[in-house]
Amino acid sequence: MNRELSPLERPDPCSFGASPRNLSAGKPVTASQSLPGEPPEGAVDGGELAKWGAGAAPPQWIEIDLGAPATITEIALEVSQFPDGHTVHRVYGRGPSGPEQLLALLQGTTHDGEWLLAPKGAAAWTGIRFVRVETVESPSWVSWFEIEVIGVPG
Repeated sequence: MNRELSPLERPDPCSFGASPRNLSAGKPVTASQSLPGEPPEGAVDGGELAKWGAGAAPPQWIEIDLGAPATITEIALEVSQFPDGHTVHRVYGRGPSGPEQLLALLQGTTHDGEWLLAPKGAAAWTGIRFVRVETVESPSWVSWFEIEVIGVPG
């Protein structure tokens, strides 16, 4: 039996459910610290013209307030880094109240302009309002060109 075309295997093209989108673009954001001219808003401007730069070595963090709980399917982070080298980033999420949960641990050799993906795994993360990216190891000052939180509101 050919299951590829089964409604169980493919979404219904006639359904009008919400499509995943970048929920972090233009949202309020805070950070551990910032360089003048590289505020945290640069990492969620929806483009690649600006960036957030902490102006210091790890540990540093940046946190995005999505405004309301959401279902997140992926988090994509565009690296701003010189020199290349081994990095460790922890991505946390939490609802309007309650403890943070570790969503992803990203570690390895990274370079400037690379995109890191924190895929959801077997199930989407639900009820997440705040997303925090903590850089705990890097050969450079902590900085991100862009952070995209992909999902649907609610």
